[in-house]
Amino acid sequence: MKKPSLPEFDNFAFQPIPQTLTSLKPHGIAAEAVSAVVDHFLEATIAAAMIIAHADGAADRGERRRLVSLFRASPLLQSYSADDVVRGITGQILAFELDYQSALSRARAQIVTADLTNAQFQALINVCASVLEADGVRHPAEEHAFAAISSMRQWGHR
Repeated sequence: MKKPSLPEFDNFAFQPIPQTLTSLKPHGIAAEAVSAVVDHFLEATIAAAMIIAHADGAADRGERRRLVSLFRASPLLQSYSADDVVRGITGQILAFELDYQSALSRARAQIVTADLTNAQFQALINVCASVLEADGVRHPAEEHAFAAISSMRQWGHR
């Protein structure tokens, strides 16, 4: 039986099962530590983008698709698969739908505790700026959220 094909990035309707753990080759503790830092970067960037997307209400499908395309375009974010990005977005969407304030607090904590380099934080800000423009309307709540995220990098340069 042929599997039905879905339009590109319409996999927001379901959560794909992660296959990354089976495809990873162990490179020791140092590689795991680098992977953990990179995962914090992915989580922080998705969290920041979803704060912007939810600032004016629920994130619409256009904002979610725009976010995936932004990850494909950013040199620091290209290494993540679309499935990883979609999985992160889906988790954030569910969290924001269940309890907005808790999800917002958790997303902010993910950004602050990620310990990003200047280049990583700039990539995060670039994604947020593009999400701000994704639905064609710059809502004041989105601009306020963008300013709050931009100010989270007060602790100096790395």
